[in-house]
Amino acid sequence: MDTTNSSGKIASLSSQDSVRVSSPDSFQEHLPKFQGQTPTDTAFASPCNPFPIVMNAYAQWGQFKSFNICGATEEDRLYLVEVHTGYSASGPLGRRPGVLLHNGTSKKDPILAAAGDESQFAARAYSFNNESIILMPPLRGSTAAQTGDFVTERMRASVSSGQVTFDFDIEVGSGDKLRQERFQWRKIKKGTDGSAKEGGFTLVAANSGAPSTPSSSSSTNADGHVVALLMWRKLFPTFKHAFTLELFGRGLSGELGERWRLMVVMTALRLWTIRVKGKTTKGLIAMGEKMSTK
Repeated sequence: MDTTNSSGKIASLSSQDSVRVSSPDSFQEHLPKFQGQTPTDTAFASPCNPFPIVMNAYAQWGQFKSFNICGATEEDRLYLVEVHTGYSASGPLGRRPGVLLHNGTSKKDPILAAAGDESQFAARAYSFNNESIILMPPLRGSTAAQTGDFVTERMRASVSSGQVTFDFDIEVGSGDKLRQERFQWRKIKKGTDGSAKEGGFTLVAANSGAPSTPSSSSSTNADGHVVALLMWRKLFPTFKHAFTLELFGRGLSGELGERWRLMVVMTALRLWTIRVKGKTTKGLIAMGEKMSTK
């Protein structure tokens, strides 16, 4: 798997970070305890619920360590997201803080994917680490699939032409037509977009040619096809509705596949967690880039 280093060039990750197969045609069901699931023609061991076009994150009253990924309404609960502090050193993230996406609406459901800091030290307030890790279900036929391990993907923050961006690569498509593409989250400033009044991020396919222009994100799509929009919601007075995630274009059509949708959800969750920590600011990210070049 490739990622982007601080100079903007593509650098290859080591094989221990992500295990690939030469001709992946489908994905392994994530863990043996995913009973009853089998790989399908969609090239992905399907999550328990399809990811809809519009998703909303809602917290429950009195619950500060978990919230729900829902459909159009709060009552349409699809997945439980557990906030992982790292104190217990349990689960796939160990001591690294982050979030765990359960394959269902209960903590008893198996973990489908996770997202967090690159290390336990990266969470500290004075850390300028721009790397995030996304733990995804493994490709069918890989060593990780045989052992039940996750595949480690990367998302890296940078400042490009004065704009905060987060880049990741992921396989798209289905069946035997999987290919890897790069995508980029681009920060929307509060008050500059009619749909994302509280701010958010636009996701574009970074290398897919001429732009498409959905009306809801026309101000942020100058250099790529818009495929998703992440909109922060006003915290006061309820503190319940964290964000809305909406798919567009190729993301709307389903051509990019379910694995891509899962990656979009996980990177959106990661952006939410680091935003809460104040780590999506231009200054901090630019400092991280400077530190990584020393």
